[in-house]
Amino acid sequence: MKFIYRAKDKQGNIKAGKVEARSLDTAINILQGYDLIVLEISPERQTNFLDEIFGRKTRISKRDLAVFLRQFATLLQSQVPLTEALRTLFLQAATPAIKDLVFELISDLDAGLPLSKAIEKRSDLFGDFYAQMVKSGEISGRLEEVLIYLADYAEHENDLRNKIKSASTYPVFLFTTFMIVGVVITVALAPQMISIFEEFGRTPPLGTRILIFIGEFFKSYGLIALILLLGLAWFALNYFQSKEGRRIGGIYMLKMPVLGDIYKKIYIARFCETAGTLIFGGIPVVTAFEVAGEATGNYVYQVIGYKTAESVRRGENISNTLKEYNEYLPPLVSQMTAVGESTGRLDSILKTVAGYYQKEVDRAFTTMVDLLQPILIIFIGVLVAFLVTAVLFPIYQLAQSV
Repeated sequence: MKFIYRAKDKQGNIKAGKVEARSLDTAINILQGYDLIVLEISPERQTNFLDEIFGRKTRISKRDLAVFLRQFATLLQSQVPLTEALRTLFLQAATPAIKDLVFELISDLDAGLPLSKAIEKRSDLFGDFYAQMVKSGEISGRLEEVLIYLADYAEHENDLRNKIKSASTYPVFLFTTFMIVGVVITVALAPQMISIFEEFGRTPPLGTRILIFIGEFFKSYGLIALILLLGLAWFALNYFQSKEGRRIGGIYMLKMPVLGDIYKKIYIARFCETAGTLIFGGIPVVTAFEVAGEATGNYVYQVIGYKTAESVRRGENISNTLKEYNEYLPPLVSQMTAVGESTGRLDSILKTVAGYYQKEVDRAFTTMVDLLQPILIIFIGVLVAFLVTAVLFPIYQLAQSV
């Protein structure tokens, strides 16, 4: 079995990690054999199915993640070595989930992995973007600046998510209430309306017939439909995590109305920010654009990054290559890149472009959030009107005809 330990070496440095042994005493003897003074040691907690369902180790909010990244960057700026910075963060971790995360990072670093690879192993929390940005910081030697940027990015994502939650809470409550009432009416009341209309010798209106059909369908095939929907959702989730699924999803994600435009701006900002950071750090332009494409996490922009790198190898202008992808990169990007190439300030120009599109994303999200509430309320109003037309109005007409 495995044991989690925290120990001190002869120089007084704190070490943390995992050791595999048959018993606690054996684990302590192994650590003492490495001249370590054991401070804490305990069996590794075995996760159960509830942990898997509720994500014990991955339940880290964007806010907690932003605080962790900012503290990490501050320690590195203070010239604290990477591993020592993580050990400090381990000791002062605000939540058990953060402590688990830091412990895993320390263990991977002690095993010889670079920080970017350790973060890549926690893709369930960070995603490709964080791993690639940290990789760019390692390559350029500006890791602390990248961590500050990622902390700002995580805080920004958290703020946007809170705005969307705040704007949608009331409409979602109304929608949920309506759906419960609608299901009760559709399944329990609508089928009984058939006998009422037959008794009066009347044909139900179209809306009522639709409601009756839906009710009968759910009573007869509701369970089968639910199983099929869950199976389809499971298949789609696994498919879009595959290589082919990420490619197709990356293409069609950018073609969605409204959201597709927002996603484009997000990826353009990531692409330009990463490339600018790497070039500023003295990384060759070829490598910079390859890593920048990977950092976006989207297949289309990964291809653009590789194609741009290939054109640089052939001695072609970057701006001319970017012009070929005007469906995904607006003319502003290629025009500003041309200015950067001609002035020798490509890194700062790319960062300027990234800042511009990040502001565009903020404005687009703010507009979308402002429109979300009235749109949902109108949608609920239409559904309520349908129920009234299909149920209450026909019954009223029958009562009037008596």
